[in-house]
Amino acid sequence: MANERVNRCERGFTLLEMLVALSVISIAALTLVRLDAFAVRTAGDLDESTVAGIVAQNRAVELWTDPAPPTIGNSAIGVANAGRNWRVEQRVARTADDSLLRIDLIVRPESGRGQAALTIIRPSR
Repeated sequence: MANERVNRCERGFTLLEMLVALSVISIAALTLVRLDAFAVRTAGDLDESTVAGIVAQNRAVELWTDPAPPTIGNSAIGVANAGRNWRVEQRVARTADDSLLRIDLIVRPESGRGQAALTIIRPSR
């Protein structure tokens, strides 16, 4: 009788046990694949947001160093930078101090999801 118990224990896993183990491993693998895809997408968005910030800073320097102040109101221009095309929207408004202008910049890629916003103050003369 002891020999019969040893043989039963040495037989290994049943088919049902193997199916349960495979389904658990499959669910874990699918979760890891989805997590990896999310990480790749997030890294791409972060790259676009970073470059959009650089484009916004470049435009802010152009506006700050231009001897003539920008016209008050909203406008948009297209810019090529880092091998990509960007849309720069700018809103120029007066401040409480008539000698200063507030310039709000929003930069978005023509195709993609990242964006950056930047606000500067510059002399109005």
